[in-house]
Amino acid sequence: MISLPEDFVILKFYELGFYPKYNKFNNVYQCSCPICREGNSLGKKRRCYYIPKNENIFCHNCGWSGKPLRWIKEVSNCSDTEVINELKEYVPDAQDIIVNKEQARPTIQVETLPKDSINLSDEFQLDYYSSNSVVTAVRYLVKDRRLDTAVNRPNNLYVSLTDRVHRNRLVIPFINENKEIEFYQTRTVLSKDNKTKPKYLGKVQAEKTLFNIDRVSSDHDKVYIFEGPLNAFFTKNSIAVAGITERGRSFTQRQEQQLNSLKWYDKVWILDSQWVDQASLVKSEALLKQKEKVFIWPEKFGKRFKDFNDIAMACKIDEIKWEFIEKNTFEGLEGIVKLSEIKKYRNLIKHT
Repeated sequence: MISLPEDFVILKFYELGFYPKYNKFNNVYQCSCPICREGNSLGKKRRCYYIPKNENIFCHNCGWSGKPLRWIKEVSNCSDTEVINELKEYVPDAQDIIVNKEQARPTIQVETLPKDSINLSDEFQLDYYSSNSVVTAVRYLVKDRRLDTAVNRPNNLYVSLTDRVHRNRLVIPFINENKEIEFYQTRTVLSKDNKTKPKYLGKVQAEKTLFNIDRVSSDHDKVYIFEGPLNAFFTKNSIAVAGITERGRSFTQRQEQQLNSLKWYDKVWILDSQWVDQASLVKSEALLKQKEKVFIWPEKFGKRFKDFNDIAMACKIDEIKWEFIEKNTFEGLEGIVKLSEIKKYRNLIKHT
């Protein structure tokens, strides 16, 4: 059975599918089917699905179902060799990157950062690229979102201009305990890319690690775990896992190893506001049932803001204090009861 890297499939799904979007609640990608074109519903409905965990693409309209490689070949009208050659353009050092599932996935040497990344803290580089529209857009996003002054920000952020996968994107480094960049996540910055490309992408063919573990201090007995790295910028002793499932905790082997090094710390999960994000509500409940401590957004803030970055921008602050988090942290039955109140509100809104 042939397998392709998930990030490559996502990029091709966005490139070849019509009106693609990501459903983070189910971790599923949807588009209007390029094979049947959805009949008269092209653009109105998205009945073609890519499910990463199953490595499968299927269309509810025409019934097409198969592996990503077959889908890419059929939609693009190309051969195995052409897909392999294109994949090698994305990961130049990859050899035999398309593998049989029965075989071990090969180890691939990849760069620490995307190709030709520019350090946003390097004044010389910024001066050289001062007229570049992408660099200008990234600098505006960083300043507008207060990422350059946030209390728990990494020492450096980057922008990639030429990398085949991560071109024209903000680069967020995941630095490990040894102060080395082990992983990174990139984010779209151009408005045209927001509609045609995945908002977030990870390092190709690399195991996801914890964001900001290098900044955890033993001076505080708690570690705050966010889903997305940008929200972890605004609270000291915060890390991020770069996504969890609706079942709650979902870590790579490397993340499990890193979390084990933090076993002496009390851990609190901080997700997006349960008042405005259904996926966050489901994930929070799952975490509570797994005996985790969860930050439950107070109504005053939860209805107004989606996440900690929103609060920082609106209130023009660079740090969200531990006291605010502690006052709204719950576990067990008490947490489930608090979430039930939010569920009632969401159901009421849904039916009005």
